[in-house]
Amino acid sequence: MHREKSPQDGDEARLSPKTGDLVAAARADKSPQENIAIDSHRRPREAFLLDSQLAPEEQDMVAMQAHITRPTILQPAELSRLRSAMDTFPPRPVADFLLSVCMKRATDIFFYFYQAQFLTDIDQFYTDLASHLRSDSSFVCLAMAAFALGSQWTQLERPDGSSPGPRPEVGDPERVIYSKRKALIPDIIDQPCLQSIQASFVLGVYLMPASAIGSSNVYMGLVLRKALVFDFHQSTDDQNIDERERESFLCWSKLNRPRSMSADIITAPLPPPLASLDRVQTFDNIQLQIAYVRLIKILDQVAEPGPQGRLAPKLTSDYGRNPCFENSSWKTSTPKDSSYHAVFHLYLNYYYSWIAMGKVSLVTVARAKLRYHLGPEAQIPQIDETVDQLSKACAKAARKVLQLFENLTRTSNMTRFSFTDFQGCSIAIIVTLVAGILERDSAYEARVAFGLDCLRSMAIGNMMAKMGVRFVEALQFITNDAIQKLKRTSSFTESPPDIEESTASSEYNQWAEWLARQDRTQ
Repeated sequence: MHREKSPQDGDEARLSPKTGDLVAAARADKSPQENIAIDSHRRPREAFLLDSQLAPEEQDMVAMQAHITRPTILQPAELSRLRSAMDTFPPRPVADFLLSVCMKRATDIFFYFYQAQFLTDIDQFYTDLASHLRSDSSFVCLAMAAFALGSQWTQLERPDGSSPGPRPEVGDPERVIYSKRKALIPDIIDQPCLQSIQASFVLGVYLMPASAIGSSNVYMGLVLRKALVFDFHQSTDDQNIDERERESFLCWSKLNRPRSMSADIITAPLPPPLASLDRVQTFDNIQLQIAYVRLIKILDQVAEPGPQGRLAPKLTSDYGRNPCFENSSWKTSTPKDSSYHAVFHLYLNYYYSWIAMGKVSLVTVARAKLRYHLGPEAQIPQIDETVDQLSKACAKAARKVLQLFENLTRTSNMTRFSFTDFQGCSIAIIVTLVAGILERDSAYEARVAFGLDCLRSMAIGNMMAKMGVRFVEALQFITNDAIQKLKRTSSFTESPPDIEESTASSEYNQWAEWLARQDRTQ
């Protein structure tokens, strides 16, 4: 998503020479609003193989439409809110730093805006006091949202061995200007431009750590509604839309499909690589976006009720093979790469998809065991094979997630303001605790302790995150209590170790015994 399309975007080059000359001449002295109106009336004429010259009645309609969409003069209250917000803009060096962090660390697997164009606009804002951007509420709100989102990741940019200096250790480092950003929201809600959607999107991501089911959810709902109005969910064969605008139509897909929206009306394709645009992105993550959308589409089918939701049993045999990530050059990255967290989150979401598929099965198996040993049921419960497979896959995925966090901690890439990290870690621990009712190996206690340490570290200064930690700790107490009650029943015996582990142990022991016999023979 980027700026509004201007007459210089090259539409005329896609028309025949004769028609292009006529259109260029007609648009030369028109405002952008009038040109947009002209385009909307020219396309139906072309569809019926007519020339592009508008009839007098159509010209009157163009004038009326341009008048309606023409930017209005800011009212005193709007101007006051806008100036108050701009007064909180950081100095230029600080702004450049926060934007670089936002693009390098916080962009992740999403597409917020065309970075080169946005940086150009930021430069114009700071250097040209007469710039039209200084009266654009959507741009100002988007810039402030990008500053705020970048501030959540500055911890990872602190140079090694640097002096402590003043630094925000607790709380939101951008909380000072949040009230100014929030004051602009009423001014951008009804603005029919892409930047109003961008600003709401980035604000929604920024607010996830503090209010995932509150303010963040409201902003994301606003983004989805406006994206539907802009038809971002549909493909278009309109050759007059330039490449950048065509690409911007795909950004909505990163938010996943709301359940109230039928999959049948979604015709937008996967975002295609476009070298002329992708190479100027400060952080080119187009391949990561494609992988994420593919993963979301699979997860969407799994979550779908009815026949489509029966995909899960077919996938159990494919555990460990991720069709979304195959033949990908980005599958590995070093801890210092800009793509490190994005790749980490792709794998995290992949394992989460297995947890989502198997969590109900895991709870079903755990409850069946408890009912048999602690309840009135006298017969050993019969567990369906598919349920058993999904249950084991869910527990295995949780272990994989915690292994990802071990690497994140070892490379000093843990941060306090990543909602994805906190949610992924907490879900992995919850699944581990429930799976512990069925079986606890020698590393169980260490896994749980490590996961809780990660959560407590990420929860510093975040009350909602601290409540999440308390919930996991309470669940740990409950599952431990259940295990103690099981051990006191006469019908309970310790579960045998995993078949794969016992087989490996047996093979190793056979080798060790053979080697010992050979030593004695020598």
